[in-house]
Amino acid sequence: MVGKIILWVLLALLLLIAGLLSIPVKVRGSYAEGAPFLHIRYGLVRLQLFPRKEEAEKTERKPLKQKKAKSEKQKKPKKQKKPRAKINTDQILYALEKLPPILARALKRTGRSIHIQPLKLYVLVAGSDPAATAALYGRMEAALAAGFPSLERLLRLEDADVRLYMDFTQRKMDFAADVGVSLRPVSLCWIALRAGGSLLKWYLGFRKLASPPPTESDKDQKNHKDEREHAA
Repeated sequence: MVGKIILWVLLALLLLIAGLLSIPVKVRGSYAEGAPFLHIRYGLVRLQLFPRKEEAEKTERKPLKQKKAKSEKQKKPKKQKKPRAKINTDQILYALEKLPPILARALKRTGRSIHIQPLKLYVLVAGSDPAATAALYGRMEAALAAGFPSLERLLRLEDADVRLYMDFTQRKMDFAADVGVSLRPVSLCWIALRAGGSLLKWYLGFRKLASPPPTESDKDQKNHKDEREHAA
């Protein structure tokens, strides 16, 4: 009797897991001018990660509140955020070389079950060295021309628009994106089994190539350099 109960419980758990893995997950994310947006929907559950609703409500209510005098309330010192490592040219070239074969292997059997709509990506290629900027733009353009048709075969793409721009007057790269993805968790499990180790190895190599976060001396040197160039 006890054995049958355990068997039925295990069967119910398997059916529950199978049901959860078959419910589509819809993710919509965008980024423009330093403002990220990320929304996730799983069945009836909806979750907005960026920006957080609490922060948005505080921002809206803040103008309605009367500001107290500085003598009555001292402002708390702002916590200084730790500088983060920035993506550099070596990381981009490393991703263009290593990532496409891994993704092709991971999406070979499950890609058609992944629906992407929209796929809008606009990348501004810029840098302090015009020759390096032009070379990077050429590599990215070649990778896009070679890889995008394969991506269209592997995935279900709709409303896709990917463009590259080059600007020698800018020093920093920038991008704007709007991407919506719909897939079932079972597809993620299959991708993890097929290429999880390769993706992890790529990610570790990608992090090793990251530029160290700028220090105070680096910022001072950059400011002095900008002042000299402006004076010249």
